[in-house]
Amino acid sequence: MRLILTIFLFVFCAIAISKAIAVIVPVTFFYAVAGFFNINSDEAIIDFVLSANIIISIIMSVALLWVLKGFFKKP
Repeated sequence: MRLILTIFLFVFCAIAISKAIAVIVPVTFFYAVAGFFNINSDEAIIDFVLSANIIISIIMSVALLWVLKGFFKKP
């Protein structure tokens, strides 16, 4: 049961952080990073932005769960 709740928490964190990143980080930043990696076509840039958004949200969700694990330890 704890594993299922942890998985649901991770998924909801990933979705929430993904939405927050889309609002907080300007799209021009992702376009600049895509230009740095020589990604030039319009569809490729959109795919890069979505992929970067998903990867960042997963990393931040793992970090959040790791930090929260310390708060909910049983003494």
